[in-house]
Amino acid sequence: MTDEKTQVEVKLRSAMLTDVGMVREHNEDCALIDDAQRFFIVADGMGGHAAGEVASAMAVEGVREALSSTDHTLKSFSEFPTVDGRQLVAQVLEEAVRKAHKSVFDCGSSNPDKEGMGTTLDVLLVSGQEAFVAHVGDSRTYLMRGNSAAQITTDHTVAEVLVIEGKLSAEEALVSPLRTILVNALGVSAEVGVEMAHLTLHKGDRILICSDGLHDYFPQEEELYEQVTQNDPEVALANLIDVSKERGGQDNITAIIIEVLDAPEVKETITAPIPVTSSNLAESDGIPQAPLSSDDTAPFDESQLGDIEAQRGARVSTRLSTEPFSSEDKDDVDQEEKLYNADLRRTIPNRRTPAPPVDPLGDTLDPSLEIEDD
Repeated sequence: MTDEKTQVEVKLRSAMLTDVGMVREHNEDCALIDDAQRFFIVADGMGGHAAGEVASAMAVEGVREALSSTDHTLKSFSEFPTVDGRQLVAQVLEEAVRKAHKSVFDCGSSNPDKEGMGTTLDVLLVSGQEAFVAHVGDSRTYLMRGNSAAQITTDHTVAEVLVIEGKLSAEEALVSPLRTILVNALGVSAEVGVEMAHLTLHKGDRILICSDGLHDYFPQEEELYEQVTQNDPEVALANLIDVSKERGGQDNITAIIIEVLDAPEVKETITAPIPVTSSNLAESDGIPQAPLSSDDTAPFDESQLGDIEAQRGARVSTRLSTEPFSSEDKDDVDQEEKLYNADLRRTIPNRRTPAPPVDPLGDTLDPSLEIEDD
């Protein structure tokens, strides 16, 4: 019996835009859309003396170079989609991220003026009708489908971990300085955790990949959905950045929107974003592995799109640890800083509370509580 090719035709259009914002002098974000629209990358660099620009650019170029050599793997999977093929594509993507991580880490380790530099990184890789996401840090990837929006990545921040563990409310997290402290970043330390997710693309889907300079000013996903879907990607991005700047623009602002113009109808239940086989974090972090198999696909329909949020929280709760934090210390930022591993710390000074909506706690951050970058 001869296998028949099942090449899936998916038509995409995309747009990318970056802006220095209203406060920063330099843009440390970096983004890329592959010429063939196979992969899309957003990175938000960190580190003084322009090292953040170097880190984000190195990460993006490293991933681009690695994925550009995977044409055969991607084409094979798009023509013959199998569980093993899906595992291989996910592995290729994760290895590309880890290779970029090593390059950034080695550069920072060997250059005193770039020591401690790092970056967030979100990569969306498309093969056939399936999309694979690799995520490190607190940039985000959102899926807009039907009438709903869902964040399909988790923020690798102290605040998010404390929310998941019930030690901080979602409302408190919106204005907590801990929301800008990363527990995982690319290039900062020898080990990095790579969070992976997978989904099937539908006609009409829109995917937003953005740095925190944008999503910080859109805490309500309903508003983000309206902004992303009501115009062409180019216009939507311009509007998003304009609003972010009007609301403060305290950080660099970068985003990519991908629109699925055409795709075969998905007759079976679709696959929710799920973790795939990977060494998501070093074994020393006590993170259990989450293999991707046919048993792991959690079906949902558009009316259940909000369930992604619950799945997302469940995933991060197994990946990240707040140690050595304790709930008794969460209000003492200085103490948190002393307790936490400084090699994995990133802060953004003078970040203002997103508005609107009105700060649910009725106040703003006390500037004296801000932890400045080293």
